Amino acid sequence: QNILSTLAHAFGPGLAAFGMCFIFTPGIVDMSLGANILLAGNVGAILAVNLNLGYPGLILGAIGSAIILEVITIYTGLKLKIPSWIAGLGFALIYEAILSLYAKHLSDTIGKAYITMPDNLRALGTMPGIVILWLVGFVACYFLYSRSTLGINVRALGCNQSVAEAMGIKKNKTILLGSIVGAVFVGAAALARISYNGHLVSSSGMGSISSIFRSLATFLLAQSFASVIGVPAGALLGSLLIAALFNCLTLLGVPSGTGQEITLGAIVILCGIISNAKNKGVVK
Repeated sequence: QNILSTLAHAFGPGLAAFGMCFIFTPGIVDMSLGANILLAGNVGAILAVNLNLGYPGLILGAIGSAIILEVITIYTGLKLKIPSWIAGLGFALIYEAILSLYAKHLSDTIGKAYITMPDNLRALGTMPGIVILWLVGFVACYFLYSRSTLGINVRALGCNQSVAEAMGIKKNKTILLGSIVGAVFVGAAALARISYNGHLVSSSGMGSISSIFRSLATFLLAQSFASVIGVPAGALLGSLLIAALFNCLTLLGVPSGTGQEITLGAIVILCGIISNAKNKGVVK
């Protein structure tokens, strides 16, 4: 049971890390992904539960809204020519505020600030549904990232944007297409999280950013594995390793909220150092 629980805790961050392969690799740093997951998951719940659309509403609502939110964030940053991390932080606050307003509305009308998923709509958060979702995500990530033209272009921009553009790769178009593909995985992560937890509560003050730190650590770890097994396989393995590590910390009595977060912060920094060890000069 403990092993199954560890695996379940790996799937959500792993799916989001698959999305980061397409969003972060070309040089975008979008910190609104955590708020995107929270809002997209609740949109799916509204369609599935409140509008009685079941799984079609849940899946299309979560993935569709994740795509829309991600395109808004990335397109705004590109159009206004501002750093992606600034656009990401700004929209993280906006998405959090939207969900907080809806949570207040729910609290005033039904007495609780979130939508509870019924057991018959939680198959994507339990075995074997969550495993299938994770493995399908890995296969899709592998072929799109390693074997498709989009994946090649995304990786080329990540290596050197000036050279990639000189080779004929359209920077903004590639970044937008990559964000759309990445948002599909972000929506899948929202599906896994709300199905596993049964609900997703609102966050404020950029608190949603902390919810993607495990995914970020997984992505950075995957980059450090890139030369050995490739980024997609590295993300799959990294999500398992990080989930196992935190399971061990819990078993050893390391407190959540302090000791485990310190460990996670150290892992993010260490993985960042390892993944950028080959780069010379300033890493932007």
